[in-house]
Amino acid sequence: MLFRSCLRVSEVAGLQVCDLWTDHFPGYSIPGYHGTCAVHVSHRKNDSVRKGHLPGLGRAKDPELDIVYQLKSWVEWMGLQKHEACRKRKLPAARCPLCQPLFPVTVKGPGYTTVSSGRHLSTQQASQDIRRAVQQAGCDPSRFSGISARKGGLSTAIGAGVEEVVLYLQSGHGPERAARRYMQLLGPDRLMETFNAFEL
Repeated sequence: MLFRSCLRVSEVAGLQVCDLWTDHFPGYSIPGYHGTCAVHVSHRKNDSVRKGHLPGLGRAKDPELDIVYQLKSWVEWMGLQKHEACRKRKLPAARCPLCQPLFPVTVKGPGYTTVSSGRHLSTQQASQDIRRAVQQAGCDPSRFSGISARKGGLSTAIGAGVEEVVLYLQSGHGPERAARRYMQLLGPDRLMETFNAFEL
């Protein structure tokens, strides 16, 4: 998810269950966005205007590579759920005091099961998880870090010809040009170009 949504490691570590907005893009009432997801990032250090950011995750052609399905499966497997009194949509800039971390520190539960501790991963733990995943994929983990994933996501999108204005809407980079302060897409098709660059 870090790679495909161009998130910083600290942003991934801070996500809560209520930050997965599976109804966001279908809510535009434009056909073709069932199975997509917006990832709500409460704060971006260089985005003082938007006060929150919603990178998009599209639906992969190959079900085995479908990150939205994988995230839903992870939430279900870990027994995570959005609290019925969650106020994230009403107060999007605030941390929800009721909902669990999306990627918690795990501990051994009864019968050697893996369960959530209820505590957020630290940035360092999230980086270590990236290296473990890279190693499991057969690559040298010493060559990767959290920033490698963010750079890789941006580089893949640039290589696929995603326009700068669309790329910055996905990545949340700072509004060096005044026009970026006023960009509001009326449909999700352009934002999904960054996700589609991965050809999943």
